[in-house]
Amino acid sequence: MDHHQEFFGTESSIALMKRSAALWTLIQDNPRFAYYGRTVALSDPQGDTADVLASVATLLGASVAYYFPKFKADKLFAELEARGFSCDRHEHYWGGEAAYEASRQILEKHTLPDDLSIIALDETSPTELVADVAALCQSCDVMPVPGSIMRGQARRGINLVAIDATGVPVASASSFVMHHASGLRPNDVFWGMLATREDRRGEKIGLILGAKAIIHMWEKETARGFMTGVRLDNPSSQALCNKLGVTDSDWIYASCIHNEVLGRASVTK
Repeated sequence: MDHHQEFFGTESSIALMKRSAALWTLIQDNPRFAYYGRTVALSDPQGDTADVLASVATLLGASVAYYFPKFKADKLFAELEARGFSCDRHEHYWGGEAAYEASRQILEKHTLPDDLSIIALDETSPTELVADVAALCQSCDVMPVPGSIMRGQARRGINLVAIDATGVPVASASSFVMHHASGLRPNDVFWGMLATREDRRGEKIGLILGAKAIIHMWEKETARGFMTGVRLDNPSSQALCNKLGVTDSDWIYASCIHNEVLGRASVTK
């Protein structure tokens, strides 16, 4: 099977990811842009940020600027809204060596429940399993990425899955290379997509998987920065990130949304 044709989620999410994959083939050599499967993002915001976000959102339905200064957010959003776009934001959480050390300490203190084992999705993983992991993400309001990303093929990275004795996934965590090698932050990677089935929450499964993903990327993929977007009204995600040394920064993920093209007002749900 061509894993590049594995898409999951709502109709609008799948359409966004297909358009993004097509655009990425055209601009993947531009070091200002980043990509890990959801949408093409601007990772080097400058004075033209509003213009770039508006252009990409018009093509794809949504665009994002990483590392955008918080103190400039209101002005950027006002400009985009004046052009007829909707805006959204996540706080830009980031961790470096402290995240790696915190993850090592977490694994020294905690182990998985005895009925669970961990696998990493790859090209040999059954399509049904990848689809089940994507469905688990959706059940936790996490937008899955294409199968070729989840399998670590289209982007270097890892999607760890905790499965029970029957082979059913109960938790997931991911980390992928996303920036251009000659960009400003080539060793910053996406980290997140943390999802745990509701009946298995409170067992520190997500914490352990998240730590393992960080350690893998640090030791195997030369990652030196871990970034993820967290909403202001999500204290549970904030707490988990803080435990792993991925903390709030002076930046945000600034999103620009073309509602008619995207079909909704948020990128991630």
